Amino acid sequence: MLFERRNAAPKALEDQNQGARRPINRERSYSDEVITPEGALSVSAVLAAFTIIAEDISSLPLMLYQRTKRGKDRAWSSPYYGLVHDAPNPEHTSMVFREIMVGHLLAWGNFYGQMIWDENGTVTEIWPLRPDRMTVERVNGQRVYTYMTAEGKNRYFTADDILHIPAFGFDGLIGYSRISLARNAIGLSIAAEKFGSKFFANDARPGVVLKHPGKMGDKAYEHLRSSWNDEHKGGDNRWKPAILEEGVSVETIGIPPEDAQFLQTRQFQVAEIARIFRVPPHMIGDVSRTTSWGTGIDSQEQGYVAHTLRPWTVRIEQSLSQQLLLEKDRQYQFFEHLFDGLVRGDLATRYSAYVQALNNGFMSPNEVRGRENMNPYAGGDVFYRPLNMTGAGPNQSPQAAKAEVVLDGMQAVNMRAGVYAVSGSNALAPLFEDVVYRVVKRELNDLSGAAKRLLWKDRKNEFTAWVSEFYASHVDFCMKQLTPVLYAQERLYGVNSVEHVHDVISAYVCERQDSLCTMDASELEIGLTRWQTDLTVGLCKELMAVMDGGVDGEE
Repeated sequence: MLFERRNAAPKALEDQNQGARRPINRERSYSDEVITPEGALSVSAVLAAFTIIAEDISSLPLMLYQRTKRGKDRAWSSPYYGLVHDAPNPEHTSMVFREIMVGHLLAWGNFYGQMIWDENGTVTEIWPLRPDRMTVERVNGQRVYTYMTAEGKNRYFTADDILHIPAFGFDGLIGYSRISLARNAIGLSIAAEKFGSKFFANDARPGVVLKHPGKMGDKAYEHLRSSWNDEHKGGDNRWKPAILEEGVSVETIGIPPEDAQFLQTRQFQVAEIARIFRVPPHMIGDVSRTTSWGTGIDSQEQGYVAHTLRPWTVRIEQSLSQQLLLEKDRQYQFFEHLFDGLVRGDLATRYSAYVQALNNGFMSPNEVRGRENMNPYAGGDVFYRPLNMTGAGPNQSPQAAKAEVVLDGMQAVNMRAGVYAVSGSNALAPLFEDVVYRVVKRELNDLSGAAKRLLWKDRKNEFTAWVSEFYASHVDFCMKQLTPVLYAQERLYGVNSVEHVHDVISAYVCERQDSLCTMDASELEIGLTRWQTDLTVGLCKELMAVMDGGVDGEE
């Protein structure tokens, strides 16, 4: 059945059938076998190739992404994210639907899906249609799809109604069926399987002739044939002795299986079918020979991903983007399969790669945990890099860059800001500055995580609520971190600066909260790259001014 009520096509469309193309569903091979997509699946190698490709592709998560200034993010808010990732229609999950899609592409070279639109012009459902019932033609420069329903009636659709993903083809209208193109190889496999089945049905004897010295009547003839079949036909009757009467003798006809190379033919056809569907032979059970796919199983599977799965997934991704997204949306949104789970190496290889990624600063601990299906932890969004590596600015010599990186993070901040020069009268200044550095670092880590979860996904109101909740307790957190140093100052200098420091921290928190609530995602992203230095320097100067005043006054 079809899934939306639509008016019948105009008569002009019904009358124009020139150039109509429909996938070929039945082909006769050189071995005189009739090949159909369904019949081809009776060949075990074809079934294995079908299922491994269809299941591998359909099991990959299919995401809709939105481009950002510095990468990409999942387009959670788009209606098409859930459509392709979760369920394209009420009856099919994403995996089941895409398994059907890949199966149609492999069998018929085309996938057709009827798209159901709502009143806002958004596709809300996609239903798969049988490719062998679809005819495609071009009318006045536009594609027209004619679908034969189960009742034998024709339904007509325009290109806006049909999601069409063609495989390889020449005319630009439909793709070619691999089953049809490879019908002779598949037909030979079916013929060899039939031969083997009949061969062993006769107890591995290609045929015999029973010779009688005289002339037999019809009744005697039928009796001899039926009794022979009853006693010697089938595998269960193998090696039974034959009792011959009246001078009957037995002569074998045909050729032995080794002479006919029956087993070699069947083995060669497995490799032939693997070549047709472009899968490593070991994946469909042929482990009898060397292969050019790689030197090990991992190499072969990497080749399988790159040369077999990826072309199909790119074809699907680009067709979905072209036919589901508006032209303006395609500029910043795109579909993509996640291959992470399929290309995972063994545990030792993965962990060795993670160590390199962490040590060289292009992955954070939380990103590594995400790859391993673990939850993130607070402070795990920090990127590390070796102290002997840094980027030299346009006006910075390599010698100056090397000199700066020798200092640790806090010392570099202090040297740039000249904080030591300002706070030289307070011997506790380095301790205050270290606490401030750590407080700001914790603040920015939490802020970065919230921005990724909320602000960069257009959830501005939720981000604002998070900011209010976070900074409501931030003053107490800062004071708790500063308390040991403030206590030491009171013991050394007899000065209690708690109240003044509390005022400075409160003003800082209010200013931060107000400014963050008015920022958009791009402003916040830029700020996160420079705030560790700017906020630390600014807050240190204000605190040192308060505390130095108290210390100098005592003196």
